[in-house]
Amino acid sequence: MLQRCILDKRIPQALLLTGREGAGTIALALAMARTVNCHHPQTTSTTMEPCEACPSCIQSASLQHTNIKLVMALPAGKADSEEDVADDVVEALREVLQAVAEDPYTRVRLPNASMIRIGQIREVKRMLSLSAAQEGRRVVIIVNAEEMNVEASNAFLKTLEEPHDDVTIILTTSRPERLLQTIVSRCQELIVPPLSDETVIDTLVSRGLCSAEEASLVAPFAEGDIQRASDYVSEDVRGMRTSALALLRSALRGKDYRNALADAAAEIGDERSKTKAEATLSLLAVWLRDAYALALGGPDVRLVNADDRSALEKFAAAFGSADLPAVMTVIERASRDIHRNTSISLTLLTAMMDIRGIIARTRATS
Repeated sequence: MLQRCILDKRIPQALLLTGREGAGTIALALAMARTVNCHHPQTTSTTMEPCEACPSCIQSASLQHTNIKLVMALPAGKADSEEDVADDVVEALREVLQAVAEDPYTRVRLPNASMIRIGQIREVKRMLSLSAAQEGRRVVIIVNAEEMNVEASNAFLKTLEEPHDDVTIILTTSRPERLLQTIVSRCQELIVPPLSDETVIDTLVSRGLCSAEEASLVAPFAEGDIQRASDYVSEDVRGMRTSALALLRSALRGKDYRNALADAAAEIGDERSKTKAEATLSLLAVWLRDAYALALGGPDVRLVNADDRSALEKFAAAFGSADLPAVMTVIERASRDIHRNTSISLTLLTAMMDIRGIIARTRATS
């Protein structure tokens, strides 16, 4: 779709890319920015690609092009805009941009970042009101746009209502439901699908992160996300799945479940690894989706956790009618809270209590 828009010179002024960073939302946004600013694009009847050799492409490749700007959440309490942040945050910004330039599938986040503020959006608006320093099309990429606070969202809406020539604003998000609907309605939305397991395997191997055999084990759990796959490579995937299921089983025990659940949550929390805790929750989500797929589709459905079919069948028989969307919402919220530096063990404990309640309510009404 984007290729056709570029070829036909009908480039949208506001674009919403929905999907995970590790599946390529930011990679796609940057590829578009490079293409529309390339001096000598390589064109066929159906495609247009940047030449990767002109001065514009060289600047774009290192994210030094004045027409390309990334906006991301800033750490809490540091500053309201990128112009007056502390020196340590400026250095962290440089490091993140360098990492993105080297690998557009990497995680784009400053340490302890919390939200995109109104000052950052005002800064974008001021920049767009000035004449461009270079020829080409200015592209502003709002990374994880759902992290705009209320004031920033309202200011951004006004920016969308005042379009500029030769400007495209791209929002990336994995949670479009958290954006103002008035913002979504003013953007052309494109869903960025998960990468195939084959692509994930090839990427892990080509980067020298693991062997093909190890990559084949990790890929099904990564759900088409290079970031997640890379995190899993350095961890014991089966061990984390065991911890996730111990947490779930503790939550679903009888009346004496509280101590066992607290112990299981504390065991994961004691490692003080946000990445590992988030991965554990992701593995739990994948396992639960397998269980509900069995409950709905029967024994012939394809399972990610095929080696754990017996346990999945028992769970599906006992809890197959539970409200899966509600359970997934709890898991996503817990993962988000852990990322924001809440107590890992307390977050896990609260989430599993909520999941216990959801499953108990479903069983009571079935």
